[in-house]
Amino acid sequence: MSANPSRHLPGWLADAVVLALAAACLFAWLGLPPLRDNNEALYADIGWTMAHGGSWIIPHLNGVPYIEKPPLLYWLIALSYKAFGTGLWQPRLPTAAAAWLSCALLLVWGRSVGAPLAGRFAALVCATALGYVLIARTILFDPLLVLFWLAAFALVQRAVWLRRRAWLRAATLPLALAVLTKGPEALLLLGLIALLRLLLAPGDWRRGELLRFYLDPVAIALLLALLVPWHVAATLQQHGFAWFYFINETVMRFLGRRIPDDFHTGPWWYYGPKLLIGFFQWSPLLALLAWRAPRLGSTIADDAARWARDAAVVLTVFFSIASNKGAYYLLPVVPLAALWLGVRLQRAADAGVLDALGRQLSPAALAFGVAAFALWGASLAGPLHDELLRSGLPPAQFAWLPWLIGALALIALLAATLLMHEHTGAGLIVYALTGLAMVAFATELDIAKTADTSQAEVAATLHRVMPADAEVFSWQTFEDHDASLLMYGWRPLRVIDSTSADLWFGCRALGAAGPCVGPQALRQARHDGRAVAVWVARSRLQGFFASGLQQGLQALPFKDSVVFITPISRPAKQNSAPTLEIGAAARSCAGTLKDCLSNPSDRRFP
Repeated sequence: MSANPSRHLPGWLADAVVLALAAACLFAWLGLPPLRDNNEALYADIGWTMAHGGSWIIPHLNGVPYIEKPPLLYWLIALSYKAFGTGLWQPRLPTAAAAWLSCALLLVWGRSVGAPLAGRFAALVCATALGYVLIARTILFDPLLVLFWLAAFALVQRAVWLRRRAWLRAATLPLALAVLTKGPEALLLLGLIALLRLLLAPGDWRRGELLRFYLDPVAIALLLALLVPWHVAATLQQHGFAWFYFINETVMRFLGRRIPDDFHTGPWWYYGPKLLIGFFQWSPLLALLAWRAPRLGSTIADDAARWARDAAVVLTVFFSIASNKGAYYLLPVVPLAALWLGVRLQRAADAGVLDALGRQLSPAALAFGVAAFALWGASLAGPLHDELLRSGLPPAQFAWLPWLIGALALIALLAATLLMHEHTGAGLIVYALTGLAMVAFATELDIAKTADTSQAEVAATLHRVMPADAEVFSWQTFEDHDASLLMYGWRPLRVIDSTSADLWFGCRALGAAGPCVGPQALRQARHDGRAVAVWVARSRLQGFFASGLQQGLQALPFKDSVVFITPISRPAKQNSAPTLEIGAAARSCAGTLKDCLSNPSDRRFP
């Protein structure tokens, strides 16, 4: 990464190292954490449904239409299932692969504008920044959106700089894919950035001339040709699609008036801490780089850096103004900010002061290493160690985590030493290894907290003690609570007196044919002699007991829920041991509200 190539790896080899590190951070242990009850379970189930005969036009969740987002992510998940089978890493593969391809895109971009160090640095940040990587290892739309939106952004900037409509027309493909990933906001955000450049910094363009360039009829026709087919097909196939998708999900969500209310809110400064978490270990280094690095020049790379800087500001302001808040909404800011600062790093290399700049960056790496070392020491001490155990981390899985934190501190301190001795390239790459250590740390936490985030253990228990044709119900809740039951083999999940926002549209569309039912459906199933199980969150036990539906059912307590099942009167299907353990658990919650509430930390899973 230095201006003196004799001291450092060849450029192609440095790029390969960055991509290998990105692959390790994004793909290692991808299938180990349980499928979470939040968006992961929802999107995985939609892709599974498509892969097993469901509609590829109208996504379906738990058997009902789900049209909050376009289908591209679901298509890719379905293709992953078809290619590799059903498991935990398969539905996560498209988002992780998109993040890896984004790193490759940054490398290609850097070389195309004569700033290979800038692209390499931006890719290194995106490959290892803790918040960015953790989101990329989760089933979400945003990593896929970043890939396509960033490609469109780079092509539009290139088109304006070179005054070539061919690049503008090429941008329509990734822009269309971005819209098919997350909806009209992708087009809106790129339009806002182009408008800002038009008004504030048109460069050598006259504003009217630049506006006509943006409104190229061929580019518009290409974009419409790519976007219209699915949107028209969905509108014709699903009644109510146009209003729900274009108005309710886009305009009303931004205004905080979406029906039903399922969005998160926050103060205007909500995204400040989120961005610090997104960049995490890179935050102090990027702050010093912004302060110390040379200013931008007048090349195409410098112009792209200004576009990236302005875009990062536009996105932050836009989503801060919006009533709906989500930490992952600002995921594109990470590569944009890294691009901006990467070009300034390139300027230092071009001026022959890169290693001197590295020496100025060493205190940032040192500060992170000292903080990690302090946390390592505190985690070994009694008070914090005991507090972490009380938070629900099993001792057997927690035992090695302090050593990971210690490794994190040592890596950062080694990087600081290399930077101090003017080995800037090696120092940055070594510093990036902190990302891999933290991914291992986060993966172990996810596994240890399975009972808090997933129904994997509940589903495994039910598979052992219930017949395969048992009907599974949920009391009122769905997303963020028990949705992972679907992907662990219990589908459809029939929701009694549903309060689910994600099933709201679909259940209204299907009515009695959908999974949203009343108490009579459970009574009828029992009257017909069918085996049943009812999942109830502990926070909703009082209402469930008030309904009287628990009468005659056996109660199985779990950490955050109680499952009421048809009484077990036969040996378990695989062996008798689970039956005995289930029976012991059931006696601790013997069918009364007091008994069930008195054991909130029961962790006995068969």
